[in-house]
Amino acid sequence: MEEKFVCPHCNQELTPWEPHPETCWGDTLWVCENDDCSYFTRGRERIAKEEKVNFAYRYCYNPQSKKAVPIVTWCGGELSFLKGRV
Repeated sequence: MEEKFVCPHCNQELTPWEPHPETCWGDTLWVCENDDCSYFTRGRERIAKEEKVNFAYRYCYNPQSKKAVPIVTWCGGELSFLKGRV
């Protein structure tokens, strides 16, 4: 039976992600892929405001360490969608 994990910020089921072996992350990580998740949207706004780049944080759970870690992800589109919100 496959483990299931849920994002504590949006309650969406996390998706398994296999990191490249050279990253040293280890085995499967579980990532929230919900673009409406408050963790993702807050991270995107923060990075856009502070760094002026189109990246965001996604919630990620590492079952080996039993810890949550932020995963930085590139966001498609332009930063202009954030105007008025940043």
